[in-house]
Amino acid sequence: MNALPTRDPNSLVLSTARIGPGSVVSVVPKIRISLPEWLTIPSLGIRVAIGRLGLEPNGQVMVPTSVSVVGWYVHGPPPGQLGSAVILGHVDAYLGPGIFFRLKDLKAGQIIEVTAADALTLHFRVARVMQFAKSHFPDQLVYGSHGQRSLQLVTCGGTFNHATGSYESNIVVFSTLISPRASL
Repeated sequence: MNALPTRDPNSLVLSTARIGPGSVVSVVPKIRISLPEWLTIPSLGIRVAIGRLGLEPNGQVMVPTSVSVVGWYVHGPPPGQLGSAVILGHVDAYLGPGIFFRLKDLKAGQIIEVTAADALTLHFRVARVMQFAKSHFPDQLVYGSHGQRSLQLVTCGGTFNHATGSYESNIVVFSTLISPRASL
């Protein structure tokens, strides 16, 4: 497991820089590194503590131990840092709906919030919601870094296969960071 510092003295810095006559480039803002604690999806009425997930001995990504919790994949960046942060949760179980039961209902433009241990709340805007067959899951697209600060939410979906006792697909919500601000 990667050890991450709980604080970084660098605060958010938003600026531009001139690199030559008439040319201006944006400077990527620095956001202090802090571990995620809370996930809030206002449009779905979700507010839940974020656990930690690593890898199973066979190399598969762990899943949360309960349908009522979510987990952040610790081998990727924390939400708000450059790269793809990933949070996983269950859609349901035999007893009923899970925390991500309505995840497929998110729409482009809706907001996802992650509150970190340092009380900074990061706002992500949903870009798209997609379904992928588990047999063709795009690991690099979901977990890979693409030069931006993104957050992916992952759950099961699609057709339930009664023979295997699992869903045949995954639902993935892709979102990008739009603003950090200190919580009150």
